[in-house]
Amino acid sequence: MTTTPTSKAARIQELDLFRGFAIFGIFMVNILVMNMSFAYRGEWEAEQTGWLNQISFFILENLFYSKFFAMFSFLFGMGVALQMKIAQSKGQFSNAFFLRRFGSLFLFGVAHILFLWSGDILHLYGMLGVILLVLFRGPPKFLLIAALVVFIFPLYPVIFETVLARWGVDPMASLNALSREEILELKHHGSYWSGIILRLKEYAFASNLIYAGIAPIALTMMLLGGYFVKAEWLENLSERLNKAAPALWIAFILLTLYRLTLIYWVVPNFEIDHGSALSIFLIMLFQVSDISITFMFLWILGTLWNKGIAKKLLSPLRYVGRMAFTNYILQSLLGYWIMRTLNGYEYFSAYQCILLVVAIYTIQIFLSKEWLSRFKFGPLEWLWRCISYRKLLPIR
Repeated sequence: MTTTPTSKAARIQELDLFRGFAIFGIFMVNILVMNMSFAYRGEWEAEQTGWLNQISFFILENLFYSKFFAMFSFLFGMGVALQMKIAQSKGQFSNAFFLRRFGSLFLFGVAHILFLWSGDILHLYGMLGVILLVLFRGPPKFLLIAALVVFIFPLYPVIFETVLARWGVDPMASLNALSREEILELKHHGSYWSGIILRLKEYAFASNLIYAGIAPIALTMMLLGGYFVKAEWLENLSERLNKAAPALWIAFILLTLYRLTLIYWVVPNFEIDHGSALSIFLIMLFQVSDISITFMFLWILGTLWNKGIAKKLLSPLRYVGRMAFTNYILQSLLGYWIMRTLNGYEYFSAYQCILLVVAIYTIQIFLSKEWLSRFKFGPLEWLWRCISYRKLLPIR
């Protein structure tokens, strides 16, 4: 049975708005890693003195780090669940369609790592999408319980490290063998082939973070996104936002106070054994605070949009959101051009990275609006759809 594409009229405007905002936040975090190798990020941050940089780190730590990949994962889960729900309602659900969709997303991600940037998230979404294909068949309550189980399971790092140790693999070794000066030389004057090799080393270095840290949170948020769709939270969204406000505000205030206390008092003044029950609990609660901030962002955006308070101001974000895939890759293209081609690597300070993101994102708003005035989809969205539906779809 053939699955048919969702029409433009069936799009939920808030989801495009949220995606557009998420893409901005993701770039705000990614630009730092584009500008400085993850292996020596601590050294670079210590060099970022001055009040502008200190304010920048405070903003990034408390408003951006770990918030926006969680937001985008939540929206990805909602998007997948909506697509499955629509396909089922039309009697067109096809496992093969979703496997093509997730498989091609995985390959896009692998190409992204090899040819542009090692910090890709698409390949991970492609892999987790296969899990969603199975779990999203369950009822809403099942998805909620599954999300909780995935989130509270404490042994991801232990399992990952044990498997690698058994295989005798140290994923961090190859990048650690390079000095900061050698990486700088490769970034500025290395060949394109040496760049591919370096990106593979960077990916291996970050693999523990990706699979033991990011993947569980991403899957948790995807399952919550599926729950929101199956529990019909998108119906009467404005009313539901109003009902959720008191609980959301209380959680946000308490958890924000916790994270500030942990970052700026507990960590600097107390030694906590890594891997201890206390450290696991503190980290888990810290992750809950990140998720609460993520949902607070979505609540604020949704409330402002539905009440029309800032609809005109927020509306341009929808153009970026409708082309989220294309704009995500475009950010890597521009990052590669600035950091490698123009030798900007390690040139920008923390606050200059923020200004760079604002400038590029503003350009993306105008480019997206102009493109969508002529075409139905972004170029990569169109290509992904053609692969998923196995036919050449009209783009104009």
